[in-house]
Amino acid sequence: MSSALSCLTPAYPTNTRRPFRPNISVRSSSRVSVPVLHHHHDHPFVPEVVEAVDSLYSEFRAVDNLVARNTARILKAYQNARVGSHHFGGCTGYGHDEAGGREALDKAFAEIFGAESAIVRSQFFSGTHAITCALFAFLRPGDELLAVAGAPYDTLEEVIGIRGSNELGSLKDFGVIYREIPLAVDGGLDWDALVDALKPQTKCALIQRSCGYSWRRSLSVNDIGRAIKMIKMQNPNCLVMVDNCYGEFVESIEPSMVGADLIAGSLIKNPGGTIAPCGGYVAGREKWVKAAAARLSAPGLGIDCGSTPGNIMRSFFQGLFLSPQMVGEAIKGGFLIAEVMASKGYKVQPLPRVPRHDTVQVGWFVCIFGFFSPNSNIFLYKMQLQNDTIIGSYCLDFTFLTNYPNCCSMGGVSRDGKGHGYPKLMVPFVCLLNFYAGLPQFIKFLHPTKK
Repeated sequence: MSSALSCLTPAYPTNTRRPFRPNISVRSSSRVSVPVLHHHHDHPFVPEVVEAVDSLYSEFRAVDNLVARNTARILKAYQNARVGSHHFGGCTGYGHDEAGGREALDKAFAEIFGAESAIVRSQFFSGTHAITCALFAFLRPGDELLAVAGAPYDTLEEVIGIRGSNELGSLKDFGVIYREIPLAVDGGLDWDALVDALKPQTKCALIQRSCGYSWRRSLSVNDIGRAIKMIKMQNPNCLVMVDNCYGEFVESIEPSMVGADLIAGSLIKNPGGTIAPCGGYVAGREKWVKAAAARLSAPGLGIDCGSTPGNIMRSFFQGLFLSPQMVGEAIKGGFLIAEVMASKGYKVQPLPRVPRHDTVQVGWFVCIFGFFSPNSNIFLYKMQLQNDTIIGSYCLDFTFLTNYPNCCSMGGVSRDGKGHGYPKLMVPFVCLLNFYAGLPQFIKFLHPTKK
């Protein structure tokens, strides 16, 4: 309960003046007097940030309430699953002697997300891997996959077969047909096109909740629920798969609560609470969760095997419990970044003070293609961000990552995928700011230290 209530305390700067304290001396255990100096320090935040924080009080308070509700839901699920310290023990080999942690975590996760069943495993490499297992659970040769929210996330292009997979086993290689509904002019779902979009062979509708790396609105759970109703009205047997990456705990409800047959995502994003070192999940209807588990492992093995070495189960339980608070900090960071960037004349998506549906904040840095130099704003920003991270601050990194065809460079705390202070630079040079702890770096970008 203390964890649930702690989030009600605002965690942002105020204008409170510090009282004057004279220099004093204290006596250490070695009986040597040590002077303790109290120096005057300037406010750590620049005026624009202080002003923005003060103006965002009501938005931040709403986030605190959201965190409290989601934390209470997780607490109740842990109690119902009778989570105990024995569930933190790991296992090796086949995992047959596992102490019940997998089952307890799956049960709690399913309740938290309003699903019949769930599988939460370290063996999922990424959110893309979990989504792939879900899609292969649904689809068979001759079936059609319909992307409802425009083009999918970059890393799914080779999975689907939009981009060549060199016959490594994409859905297209297995005879699955792909079609997509472009987004509406306003960046949302095209409701008029969705009304009669399904064909007899449409077996699965894919909905991507987050904006990903595109300049569009992220989808609210209510919008996803409306889309699912329209899909099921056309064909009740059409299965709906929701890519839930970056969306977990951003609202009080999840897509599996409004009719999604399966949802999938990554534990190194929101639901891992910055603690889970790896892993992913699939949740939804029990039949299809088992089918996805068979794609992760093998038919006949399902969910009842797999090693959990070391303290990984403790990390999963702890990270999931803390995740609403981490997501809350990300949402606050997004509000603040949008507010300050917009005041500086930058285009942002979502707009300042607009309700959030994922933890991604996009900022548009204007530059001219072909004249993109290390002196341009976005490279200066990226370099400053990398320089101020807690891990790898000494690196000047310009990296091309696996399965990101448009990536120019990545920087920040978590190039490895954990979405904390994680910007993405890509053609046409859009920098996506997914901040858990990126405020100091952003301030330095706006107000670089003079040397």
